[in-house]
Amino acid sequence: MEVYAEYLFGENFLMGILILYLSSKIASLKTSKRRLFIGGVLCGFFSFIILIPNIGMLLGIFIKVVFSMLLAYIAFNKKVFKGTILIYIVSAFMGGMTIILLYITRIRGMTNNAVLYIGDISYMNVVFGAVVSYVIIMLFSKINTAKQLKDRIFTDIAVEIEGHTVTHRALIDSGNFLKDPLTGRAVAVISKSAAAKLKSIEDIDFNRRYCLIPYNSIGIKNGILEGYRVDNAYVNGRSLGSIIVAVYDTEFCKLGEEEEYQMLLSKDFLMGGVA
Repeated sequence: MEVYAEYLFGENFLMGILILYLSSKIASLKTSKRRLFIGGVLCGFFSFIILIPNIGMLLGIFIKVVFSMLLAYIAFNKKVFKGTILIYIVSAFMGGMTIILLYITRIRGMTNNAVLYIGDISYMNVVFGAVVSYVIIMLFSKINTAKQLKDRIFTDIAVEIEGHTVTHRALIDSGNFLKDPLTGRAVAVISKSAAAKLKSIEDIDFNRRYCLIPYNSIGIKNGILEGYRVDNAYVNGRSLGSIIVAVYDTEFCKLGEEEEYQMLLSKDFLMGGVA
């Protein structure tokens, strides 16, 4: 069959961006539009390997694995191992969707050197396959994340501020809906003693990080919590970016003799991914 270079590049360019985007969503891998675009361009050019004859199965697999690792390095800010695994998981799923699409619509296609080329395909076919893959993967991600939230009560959160990192035990509070009124992002709540420990770090100007967070609760209407914006925070190894830590005016209760916590987190802090 005839292979059109522009179609070959375009198909793999678009599918590359979609695969990288879905991989980042599933595992909360940090990326950007620029990184996704570069990754798509690399996928487009790499697809021309299909035109090289007699590479051999083992060499073809080796080249594909090396390329996938390079792609993960560029697209996911050096998260090579996790990124590569997610790329293959999403690619395998979308490959299955592509085979179903070929079967249903009877579109001709060919594969060589671990690259797939679809012949007589319209943009509507591409859009349909992409939308179906996106909906199914994101639905799967949300269902599994929700299941994890039911099973998880406590977690650790590492707060980073001007090169210093402090780790606290946190309770996942499903009733905590505290938001930053400016950005709409979730706000973490820290106990009075843990906040004092955080503020005891030397050479940090907490005055310029100071902010006020309005809140409502049972028996309290239009309350105000003092807070501080930190540089970054990590939950289960996932970066949350700059968040606000609001200070509670007392200590949190101890749950049992061994489990105690210093921070309250809403479920929004855990909804970024399942992998």
